[in-house]
Amino acid sequence: MNNINLNALITNIINNLMHGLWFYCLVLEIKHSRKKTAAIAAATVLLSQLAMMFLAAWVRGQGGIGSDMSVMLLYLSGYLVTMVIFGGSYVFFMSGSEPAKSLFMVSTYYSFWTLIYLTISMATYTFAGAGDWAVWSMRLVLNLGSLFLYQRLLKQRLMRMYKEIRIGYGTAAAVSSFAFLVMTIVIFYNQSVKRQDLLHMAMIFLSSSMMLIIHVQLFYYIVQQDYGSRLKQMELHEKYLRVQINSYEQMEQSARQTRHDFRHHNMVVAEYARKKDYQAILTYLQEYEVREEDKYSGDFCRNHVVNNLLCAYVNRARQEGVEVSVDVRLGETTGISDYDLVTIFANVLENAVNACGREAGKRRIEVALRQKSDKLVFVCKNTCTAEVAFKNGIPRNQERVGVGVGSVLSSVEKYDGAVDFSVADNMFICQIILNNMMTPKIRGGGRKKC
Repeated sequence: MNNINLNALITNIINNLMHGLWFYCLVLEIKHSRKKTAAIAAATVLLSQLAMMFLAAWVRGQGGIGSDMSVMLLYLSGYLVTMVIFGGSYVFFMSGSEPAKSLFMVSTYYSFWTLIYLTISMATYTFAGAGDWAVWSMRLVLNLGSLFLYQRLLKQRLMRMYKEIRIGYGTAAAVSSFAFLVMTIVIFYNQSVKRQDLLHMAMIFLSSSMMLIIHVQLFYYIVQQDYGSRLKQMELHEKYLRVQINSYEQMEQSARQTRHDFRHHNMVVAEYARKKDYQAILTYLQEYEVREEDKYSGDFCRNHVVNNLLCAYVNRARQEGVEVSVDVRLGETTGISDYDLVTIFANVLENAVNACGREAGKRRIEVALRQKSDKLVFVCKNTCTAEVAFKNGIPRNQERVGVGVGSVLSSVEKYDGAVDFSVADNMFICQIILNNMMTPKIRGGGRKKC
C-alpha cells in the first residue's frame, strides 16, 4: 500500500510540474514580469501539490484508499481542484489578457492534456493515481516533446494572432470548454469499462478525433478573423495612400497656378511702386499672404505621416460642412512606427468623420495631439447626439465602432498604452495614450480651425 501511495505521489508531482511549465509557456500577454510570472507558476504548483496531499489524507481518514470508489473520489476531487487552481492562477494572476482569451488558452490546454492522459491510460492500462516508470516516462516524453514543438513551431504565430484579434474569443472559449468537458467524460468512461474491446477503442479514437477537429476549426476561425482584420487595415492604408496622392496632386496644381499668376502679381506691385503708393503695396501683399496661407493651410506638424492624415480627413470633413479644430504639438515619433500611427489615427479620424455625417445640425470635430514627456496623447472629439452603448469600456453601436476599433486597441497595446471612450455634452470622446520611446524636441504645429 505504501508503494502504491508513493507511486501516486510521484505521478501527481510530475503532473503538477508539467502543468506549471506549460502554463508559464502559455502566457502570451504577461501581466507581470517573466520572473514574477515564473514565481506565480511555481507557487501554483506548490499550492496544487499541497491541496492534493490534503485530499489524499482526507480520503484515507474516511476509510483509506483501497476501494475503487475511494480512488475515483480522490481522482475526481484532485482533477477539479487542480483545474481550478491552475486555471484561476492563469486567468487572474499570470495572463494580462481579457478573461475570455485567457479561458480559451486554459480550456485548449486542458483538452490537450486530457488527450495525453487518455493516451497514456489506454497504452499502459492505468488510471487515476496509478503510476510506474512506464507512465512517468510517457508523461515526461509526451509533455516535453509537445512543449518543444509548441515553442519552436507554434508560439510565435499564435502570439501574433492572439495579440491582434479582439473578437471571437468568447465563442472559441465556450466551444473549447465544451470539448474539454467531453474529453473529461471520456476519461471516466474509459475507467468504468473493464473490457476494452474494439468498439471501445473506436469510440475513444472518434471522441479524441472530434476534439482535435474542434480545436483545428477554432484556430482556423481565429486565423480567418486575423485575415479579415489585416485585410481591413490594408484597405485603410490603401485608402490613405490614395488620399495622399490626391493631396499631392492638388498641391502641385496649386503650385503651378501660383507660378502662373505670380507675374500678374508682380505687375500689380510694380504699378503701385511706380505710383509710389507704398500703403497700397503693403495692403496688397498682406492680402496675398492671407490667400496663400489659406491655400496651404494643411501644415499641421512636421511629422509627415500625421500631417498627411490630418490634411486628408480635415479636408474631407470640411467638404461635408463639419467644423474642425486641430491642436497639434508633435515632434518626430521615432519610437512609434508609421504603420501603427496610420492604423490608430486613420481609424479614429475616419470614424469621427463618418459619425458627423450621420448627425443633423451643427457638427464639430476637435483633434488634439501632444507630447508630454515620453507620452503621446491623442484626443479626438466629435458631435454625437445618439445614445452610445458601452461594453467593458468599448462602444458597441454604429457611432464610433467597427472592425477598426480592434485594430486601434491592438496597436495601442504594442506601446503599453491606454484607450478610453466616453460621451459628454453631446460629444463622443476618444482618448489615446502611447509610450513614445524617443522624445525629440517638438517642432512646428499649433492650433488651427477649419
